[in-house]
Amino acid sequence: MIRKIRELLYFEGFTIQGAKSKLSDRKFLKETTSQEAIQKAQAELPLATEDISPSAPENLSNFKSQLQEVLKVLK
Repeated sequence: MIRKIRELLYFEGFTIQGAKSKLSDRKFLKETTSQEAIQKAQAELPLATEDISPSAPENLSNFKSQLQEVLKVLK
């Protein structure tokens, strides 16, 4: 869900209000949280420790800062 919010705001050009409206649409929400959409999102992010590269702390820090930005937007 966080990835979808980020996608709406940063890549599709939605305003915060527009993203909120989009997320309140039941059909959109159902598609976003479908099993297929979840599997696609999980495939983009390695979860196993053996797949983590030496730059993982840097990637984690970047991901953390992006999540903090999304949190600020949602507040």
